[in-house]
Amino acid sequence: MSSDWLLALLGLALIVAVAQLGGAIAGRLRQPRIVGEMLAVVIVGPTVLGGQVAGMIPGQDGRGLVADVFPQTSVALLTIVGGLGLVLYVLLVGITIDLAPLRRRAGAIGLTATVVAGSMVALALVAGPLLTSAGGWKPAGVTQGAFVIALAAGLAASGVPVVARILEERSLLRSELGALVIVAAAIVTGGALIASAVAIGGGDAGAGGRVAVRLGAGLAALALVLAIVRAARISLPRPAVVAAVLALAVLSAVAGDALISSALIGPLVIGVAVGAGGGTAAAVERLVGVVVRRVLLPVFLGVAALHTDLRELGPAVFAPVAALVVAVIAVKLAAGYATARAAGFRRGEATAIGALLQCGGTMTIAISLDVLQAGVIGARMHATLTLIGLVTTVVAGPLLRRSGVVGVAVPATPTTP
Repeated sequence: MSSDWLLALLGLALIVAVAQLGGAIAGRLRQPRIVGEMLAVVIVGPTVLGGQVAGMIPGQDGRGLVADVFPQTSVALLTIVGGLGLVLYVLLVGITIDLAPLRRRAGAIGLTATVVAGSMVALALVAGPLLTSAGGWKPAGVTQGAFVIALAAGLAASGVPVVARILEERSLLRSELGALVIVAAAIVTGGALIASAVAIGGGDAGAGGRVAVRLGAGLAALALVLAIVRAARISLPRPAVVAAVLALAVLSAVAGDALISSALIGPLVIGVAVGAGGGTAAAVERLVGVVVRRVLLPVFLGVAALHTDLRELGPAVFAPVAALVVAVIAVKLAAGYATARAAGFRRGEATAIGALLQCGGTMTIAISLDVLQAGVIGARMHATLTLIGLVTTVVAGPLLRRSGVVGVAVPATPTTP
């Protein structure tokens, strides 16, 4: 085995070990494990080690200690493993989504998703030009429209997996409040993924039209495949069914990346479809859930950390970064609260809904990494969005506790932390 491949395997083991330690510490502090994992893996990146990995900024070579620890071969392997982890994680996210609330609270869910997403679009329209004029946030040659759309997508995305875990720990996942939050967050995040694809395609009307056509064709093909599978009534051993679901998720991710530059919409749709199947969803969770959450997803977080240099957010840009972080939390919290009150929820419940919908989590980081690697945003903007994903995740739990909302214990169901 060559030294590069040995370093690649050691790098993978290092990231997983650091994430496990961070997750264990978070558990001790009564936070979801993924919060600790997200924070811990930052230490394996340029922020702590210094330098930059190859490809952190498109077209630039690696340098410094981080490039020595994670050479190009290592980064390539981690990117593949981390990408697979994110795809399967999104599949598990889809499994947690219960569409039944759409029939009971369709109006409230639609209003909540629209207002929360719209508030982040408005914030991006204000912040985007200000950041562009300051310099260092938008790469040269990227249109203002593409940059603003990418920013809006990153700000709007909701950390559905983390939210599901927090709701489960508070015995709220299967409540009316929990169902509204999860479905609304999934809708907002789906829209954010589509918006990021438009930004990568150029951010103009033509890019939007191409994404819409390809997305429609892709979803129609996926629906046809799922319909054929359901109609065939083929009796297969449960492991074979799980293998087929995983393969379909990966194929849909590859197709989505080729069609609309987003690998996550297909696996999310498949997860929702599988979730309606009961036994298959439980089998997927049982057979791959732990591996995906404890090994594969931390590798993705490590890849994100390798492409994140929080030193970009030095004293010179502290004020705009802090203002954007505070604005995201405050505006999302207010938007969620206002729409929940309009839908008839009590004050405490409305506060809880706003607190959970402001959580960006892994989805903000995933979208930010996508548009960074596509060259739509710069390293400083990616570091800012990563920080927003981290901070909004950390404050979600405490904000929920302050709302005073307490759930009623229900039988455990497969969920994705």
